[in-house]
Amino acid sequence: MWRIIGRSILIFLSVVFVATFIFLAVFYFQHRPINQTAKISGHPEWPPIMYRFGDKIIGAGPEIIAKIFAEIGLTADFDYAGSWDEVQDKARSGEIDFLVAAYSTEERKTYMEYSVPYTFDPVILVVKKGRGFSYEIWSDLLGLKGVATLGDSYGQQFDDYLKNNLDVDVVVTPEEAVSLLKNNQADYFIYSLYSAERMMQSKNLSEEVEILPEYVSTENFYLTVSKKSPFVKYLPLINSLLEKYKEDGTIDRIIWEHKNNFQFEENVSE
Repeated sequence: MWRIIGRSILIFLSVVFVATFIFLAVFYFQHRPINQTAKISGHPEWPPIMYRFGDKIIGAGPEIIAKIFAEIGLTADFDYAGSWDEVQDKARSGEIDFLVAAYSTEERKTYMEYSVPYTFDPVILVVKKGRGFSYEIWSDLLGLKGVATLGDSYGQQFDDYLKNNLDVDVVVTPEEAVSLLKNNQADYFIYSLYSAERMMQSKNLSEEVEILPEYVSTENFYLTVSKKSPFVKYLPLINSLLEKYKEDGTIDRIIWEHKNNFQFEENVSE
């Protein structure tokens, strides 16, 4: 009898050992550090969150993400990877792992996973100085000529309204959009508030263009990861650290510092 009991215990312990080994092996495989550097890029002209400086994308977003990656034990390169439209295409293909910041749209959700929101971004209208108009709701833009930059989103609802109701030309750079305003070829330019303020400051445009006071929308910014990236498994951990840095004020502090210490560099197109 004791021999049978001993044999049963031995079999039980063996099963437990094998099951534990398999569990630990699977856990390690799923959570082991990836022996490669994450490729991260973003919009080249959306300060202070992200913008091109030489061959890099810098700003508050890259600093926040670099801090999170350091805590996780991952490394990343923040390289300039082309226009915003090109960067999104590279995230779609998996050539780029993460986008520093993006608004949420249904189309982007088909190829990227989204973090929790970590900051917000007011969208405004830039107009030629002296050619402002009364704007309170989207329908006030009917009958006017707008301009936007290639690949940009302004939130799903306004994107849909723009597509179905407004007359908006698309250009590659904010400088092209401002040129259309100055030449009376467009009535308004849809842009980010913070980026517009910095553009006006860096280009000495305060006597040529102005910002209408009413926001078009206020959208959340998210870190996104390509569904084809091996780093997608780290998103839950990234989310927990984003929440931590929001709660302790780290994110607000970093963004404030970048708003007040913006570096501007003329970038020559490749």
